[in-house]
Amino acid sequence: MERDFRPGGHDGFTEIVLEGWSGSAVSALEALRRMGSACNPAIRSLMERGSEPGTIVTAMRRELVEDWSWYGAPYVEHHLRPTGLDDSVYSSQWSGLPGVVRGIGIYRERGGRPFDAADRELLHLFHAECGTMFDPPGSSKVGTPSGWLAPRERQTLELLLQGLGDKQIAARLGISRFTVNQYTKTLYRRFGVQSRAALIAQVLARDEPDATTALPSRQVPPDGQPKLARASDGQDPSRRS
Repeated sequence: MERDFRPGGHDGFTEIVLEGWSGSAVSALEALRRMGSACNPAIRSLMERGSEPGTIVTAMRRELVEDWSWYGAPYVEHHLRPTGLDDSVYSSQWSGLPGVVRGIGIYRERGGRPFDAADRELLHLFHAECGTMFDPPGSSKVGTPSGWLAPRERQTLELLLQGLGDKQIAARLGISRFTVNQYTKTLYRRFGVQSRAALIAQVLARDEPDATTALPSRQVPPDGQPKLARASDGQDPSRRS
């Protein structure tokens, strides 16, 4: 639970789950806590992609910061690399409190296989589906009321309502058909249905504003790169990598 997730932020973070941060590696974690999240240039870049409550932003280190900036950063040079860690991928979900997010960071040893787009999509899907298990007991939830859809889930639902198949949705969103299938199954669970027809029927039959308008919508142009559109509630759009 990061509480300094904004430029100039303070108060550090609270570890909810630690796996693998032992021996020499724990020194990099202690340095991050002591120096603040912004000392990590990739996390600092993620901070600058400000987002609204509930939105999950997931990105690989290479999408957030160039190699020269990463390896030239004091934190990476003096604290992270000496532990044998290097490449990383991050996922953050913004809360309703300024600068507070629930974050997941995964690192690989130097010389290991770099994270790729498939790793990023899997982490994002995991965070959307299972992230609440990391909320500390008795704390307020970092997220939104029940029924909220993650951005990719909402995009998938919008395209399903347009009658697109898995292959077409995958092309529009720039993801694999397998990932589309996983998002579709998630939508089934959220709406309590067993088929695409039942999902569409339930969404169209709802009297209240449906899930596609509950949060700022995202338009997907022909080039497959999603762009944000302002929702009817007037909230500022967010940006997700």
